[in-house]
Amino acid sequence: MTDPNRRSRITLIALIAGVVLVVVIALIAVFTRGGAAPLDEGTPEGVVQRYSQAVVEGDPATAIAYLVPELADSCERVPAGTDDLRLTLLETTEREDTARVRVLVVTVYGTGPLGSDEYESEEAFDLAKVDGEWLIETAPWQLTVCDPSGSRK
Repeated sequence: MTDPNRRSRITLIALIAGVVLVVVIALIAVFTRGGAAPLDEGTPEGVVQRYSQAVVEGDPATAIAYLVPELADSCERVPAGTDDLRLTLLETTEREDTARVRVLVVTVYGTGPLGSDEYESEEAFDLAKVDGEWLIETAPWQLTVCDPSGSRK
């Protein structure tokens, strides 16, 4: 084999090996990344995270435990949605006894020929400090487990 042919072959093998290495690293990154790290449950963000996880996982009893007593005690459950939701924390405004946690809610409705059908909106949770613990007063409609106007019958 001539020297230029050998160099071309080595260059081609090196390029293919580089592409394979990049693909393997990308696959490892995708399959080993975990969910969101748990936030401190004593913070408004941590309460919102745990409440949202409970709602998404279909555990209304756990979600109701994060609501202010007035709402939890008179809870008339709302049927759980079937949409796939993703939340991203945007901003938290914390005062002495109240807090507002703004989130980006991405709702995935299914897949189409060009990818998934998604809708995103900025929403907010309002929280109050009750006996030293943060509890949710209002939640975005996508994550509601209790009818805010209903009462237990």
